[in-house]
Amino acid sequence: MSTAAATTDAPDVRRATYRETPHHVSFGGVLRSEWIKLTSVRSIGWAIAIAVVITAGLGALATLATLATAPEDMPLEALFAQVPIASLGSSGLLVSQLVFAIIGVIAITGEYGSGQIRSSFTAVPSRLPVLGAKALVLGLIAFVASGLALAVGMASTIGVAASFGVAIDDMGIDASVGYAVLGGAVYLALLTVFSLAVGALVRSGAGGIAIALGVLLVLPVVMGLIPFEWVQDASPYLLSNGGMQLSLPGLEPTSDFWRGLAVTAAWPAVALVGAAAALVRRDA
Repeated sequence: MSTAAATTDAPDVRRATYRETPHHVSFGGVLRSEWIKLTSVRSIGWAIAIAVVITAGLGALATLATLATAPEDMPLEALFAQVPIASLGSSGLLVSQLVFAIIGVIAITGEYGSGQIRSSFTAVPSRLPVLGAKALVLGLIAFVASGLALAVGMASTIGVAASFGVAIDDMGIDASVGYAVLGGAVYLALLTVFSLAVGALVRSGAGGIAIALGVLLVLPVVMGLIPFEWVQDASPYLLSNGGMQLSLPGLEPTSDFWRGLAVTAAWPAVALVGAAAALVRRDA
């Protein structure tokens, strides 16, 4: 009898002691959580360090190779008129973009693999703030890291040219250098967010990396082989082509620059919409 009474009273005791907490998870809290998670994962830190070294180092190597193979009778200032400093300093983007694409994928597929994503969605049942916060934090990290790497790459390019006896005034340093650093950083940040959205869609590291690298490497080659005019006209709207146009704007932004910016922003925007729809409709 006493056992039955205790069993009957237990739910009432739990209800009487239940207190709804006044604290709710804010978007700022989700941002701080994602910042801690992304900055504490060693693989992402190492990948960013590798991308920075590649971006900065290849610019110096490209300058060294260009100057070392230049015709002896060709004035170096004329050489830099044909191959601007901004183009040499940002040449590392061709390789580092692949690393940033991988960073974006593993930033979320790693959580799916470890099961940590369930804890994140339990704390934030609506799920979309998690994706938005992760995109903002990862995009900011990629922007700062790539901007620093491109600035170092430009500086090392100028240093290599100076070691060959080229005067600063003959290097053609102008506003295009600053635009290349800013545009390249924006491109790599948007590329990283696009890859994050791809990873959220497929939830597989290998699959996400294959798709992201396929968009960057395979799709431009395939479209270049299709002998139809409308396909060639669509080529500038590829993510990689738009991003490279964004990273080499010249002395001032032109219509090609703004088109490149719109194209580069559209790819992650569409991918994020698809990832958001998938997150709210399926289990973690």
